[in-house]
Amino acid sequence: MVQPSKLGPVSAVDLHHAVASIEESVVAIVREASLPRLQERLGAEAGVPVERAGYQVLRAVAEQPSLRLGDLAHELGLDTSTVSRHVKALEGEGMVVRSGDLGDGRVARLELTDAGTEALGRLRRARHRFFAEALADWLPGELEALAPLLSRLAKDVTVRGGRCP
Repeated sequence: MVQPSKLGPVSAVDLHHAVASIEESVVAIVREASLPRLQERLGAEAGVPVERAGYQVLRAVAEQPSLRLGDLAHELGLDTSTVSRHVKALEGEGMVVRSGDLGDGRVARLELTDAGTEALGRLRRARHRFFAEALADWLPGELEALAPLLSRLAKDVTVRGGRCP
């Protein structure tokens, strides 16, 4: 299969190698970014001692206020009991609160507290610094080229994985 490109025809072998390289690179980034030692380091820099799942809970609740615990578990692809444990830890730190659902008393909705919002901001800034340091030697044009392509890849992977962005 030959597809046109701005550089001329591209062979199926070239496309296969490009896709394989992209896949391996994404896996390496995700693996490294998910390592507990990196999460501990970023949490320590931010002054927020939460594990990776705690960060993901804070992010998801910030993006979807009033999220139900079951919906959060589905969003994160984890068991409700696992997410409940993480939420309980964040509640203990004063970062998350549960509130009742007016329509169904059995349902709890999750909200970030002011402390949770502040903690999430500090964690995001620590993560931003990490990536800024990793990209420090890149040229501005390289960063400007990568950003929209990486965003597009993230969106396409999210959609193909069954979750709409």
